[in-house]
Amino acid sequence: MATSGQSGSSQSGDEGLSNLDSARRVTLRAEVLEAGGLGRRFLLAEPSGTPSVIVISLHGSRSSPERQARLSSMERLCSSGAAVAFPEASWPLGSGFEWDLEGDCEYLRVLVSWLQACYPEADRRVCLAGMSGGARMASRFTSLHPESVQVLGAVAGLRAPAQTRLKHLVRVVAFHGTADRINPFAGSGTERWNESVPDAAAAWARALGLPSEPTRQELTGHLTQIGFGDPGEVPAVTLFVSDGAGHTWPGSRLPLFLRLILGRTSKEIDATTEIWRSTSAAA
Repeated sequence: MATSGQSGSSQSGDEGLSNLDSARRVTLRAEVLEAGGLGRRFLLAEPSGTPSVIVISLHGSRSSPERQARLSSMERLCSSGAAVAFPEASWPLGSGFEWDLEGDCEYLRVLVSWLQACYPEADRRVCLAGMSGGARMASRFTSLHPESVQVLGAVAGLRAPAQTRLKHLVRVVAFHGTADRINPFAGSGTERWNESVPDAAAAWARALGLPSEPTRQELTGHLTQIGFGDPGEVPAVTLFVSDGAGHTWPGSRLPLFLRLILGRTSKEIDATTEIWRSTSAAA
């Protein structure tokens, strides 16, 4: 059961935040859903009509639903018929929260089920996206519950699936900068960030039974697309590699002090738009 909080036009806090899309003002309202005996908070934006797709956007470590909404602007997908949720992770960390890769799977399972019950017209069309630690969480949940997710969108945090073979087809679209100092493109060999990002993408391809040899396309001088899938078809696993980009959401805007810490943001591609394109293609 979920209870509604306040909504409004402020830019942070439990009151929600609002942004303008091409047609109308989109308001994010706070909701609380019971999961595992706890009240779990998330923000929700709905389209003016009947939702045809469910999008869930997970914030990074030390971040929050409000900051993920500002970073990704995924609530703008409401203008295309999506209901968009921004859940809050369980562990307080710094000024935000961090995902529990084990415990928060149950919360996300309950959230997906609740959203599907609220929006039956979405016909089980679910996209789970995330930034950094949120992408790690999204990677883990999707690999454990591929029957619940049709599209995985992973920005600066794609990890190999937790299972070596998936029984349900999932479309994967990932983004990573080669100058990411927090989650290095080449991996770090640590428990938190072991394999390289290309190796993680290849692991998804193997788990989905796709051809092992990827295709490579130089989209621009600084942007490469690596794809796994059947020749002549849209790749089921796509990795966009931004040369020289940092730990950032492609197409977003960051204040100067964060640019100095996190590095360059790619403007050659918009992660939110590409995730939506993959979601539409998976319909």
